[in-house]
This record gives sequence, C-alpha cells and structure tokens, in this order.
Amino acid sequence: MPDSFSSRTVAIVALASLVAGFVAVFAGGLMLMGPGSAVVPTPAADAGSAPPEVVDAGAAASGPADDAAAAPDPGPTAATDPGESAAPTPTPAAGSVRFSPSVVSRCWDANNPAIVAGAACDRLAGLEAHFASKAADIAACARGHGRLAFIMDFRFSTAFVRSWGGPSSTIGDAGSVVACVRRVTQPLPLATVTHAHDRYLMVLPIDW
Repeated sequence: MPDSFSSRTVAIVALASLVAGFVAVFAGGLMLMGPGSAVVPTPAADAGSAPPEVVDAGAAASGPADDAAAAPDPGPTAATDPGESAAPTPTPAAGSVRFSPSVVSRCWDANNPAIVAGAACDRLAGLEAHFASKAADIAACARGHGRLAFIMDFRFSTAFVRSWGGPSSTIGDAGSVVACVRRVTQPLPLATVTHAHDRYLMVLPIDW
C-alpha cells in the first residue's frame, strides 16, 4: 500500500463524502417533517390554457327568482292589510250625473210589424226631459265613475216598458244601477210625450 494518495483519489473521496453528507441531511429533514408532509412540486400550468373553472351545481341552478323566493316576507302593509276595509266611495252629489243625447235604434208603427230604421224615427225630447228631471235620484244610483247604456223598449199604445243595461256599460255593478234607474224614473210619462210612432227601442247614455 503506497504511503501517499494521488490527488485524483483524494478528490473522489471528498466528493463521495459530500454526497453522503447531503443524503443524510435530506433524510433527516424528511423524518422530522413526518409522513404525508412531503412537498410534492406542482407542475407549471400550460401558458396556453386556463385552469378549469369549478362551478357549484347548486349555485348554477339558482337565479334571481330563487333569491326573491328566499327573501323574508315583509308582511302586509297598512295599505294592503286585509283586516282593514277600504273607505267606501262617497255617493255622488245630486246633479253630478250627465246625460248624452238619446239614440233611437229602431221604431215601429201601430199594427205594423215592419221595422223603421232609427234614422227615420223621431227623437223623444219629452222622455229625455223626464230623465233630466230625475237627475238627483239617478245620481244616487251609482258609486264612482262610469257610463250606463240604459236601453228602453216601450210601446205607447199599451204602456209596455222594459229596460236593461247595454254591453258597453262601464259603471260598476251595472245590474244594480239599472234596477235603481228603472225604479226612480217610473212611471214613464208616455201619455204626455210627443211621438210619431208607437213602439221605440231607445238608448240613453248616462255618465256618473
């Protein structure tokens, strides 16, 4: 065995010692950190693609409607509380009713079934005057605002009279209003109204 080592041999031994020391230190560090704590390097994301977006299925299904449904009910307000009844609409003052000119849609002569067109029928001014004289009573027949197409079918020779509300009526509770108008205007003064024919079908628009 030679007394001295060559420089090459000394370099190899020094390198081997250095590697052995590094391995010992690294192994000791892993033991101190404990199992399962090893740091696994995360591969770098591809610069050309974005990471996948995670969407919660429950959140994706929800929307503004669900938010509104989940909002607490504020409860009835003073204006909409069903326990409080709305103040009744005051009865219109006497004279607040208005009459539009009457329209005779058709008429008939006595003992003649032939229909006479409305344009050839005369206007019953005396009957309009009768309704105008009852304005205060008619005004009290309705609450609120609206129109009643008051239709009358009457015959002078027999004093037959019937009346009803037309489909164009906009007044509330038109059936009750018709009954009231009929009541406060009866009897019609057929004996004193000037007329050229016997039977008339007439519409009198009344506005409240």
